[in-house]
Amino acid sequence: MLRFLQEQKIERVGGREEIQVDTRILAATSKDLKRAITKERFREDLYYRLSVLTIILPPLRERKEDILFLAKAFLSRYSVENK
Repeated sequence: MLRFLQEQKIERVGGREEIQVDTRILAATSKDLKRAITKERFREDLYYRLSVLTIILPPLRERKEDILFLAKAFLSRYSVENK
């Protein structure tokens, strides 16, 4: 993945030619990746390729005021879809 992010090229399995790609990666984790890097459980070079923009979002249990809003939004959406 690191090579793909650096070079913006891929080669299909069994393929012989490189294909130029323009993609964006959206990744999420509940793990502390900086701690994982210090414990050598996550590659530092991959972390810096992925962490172009970091958004820290507290868990829902710490944002209780959002629960009612989300419940109403899901209820509205899925009641229309499922009649």
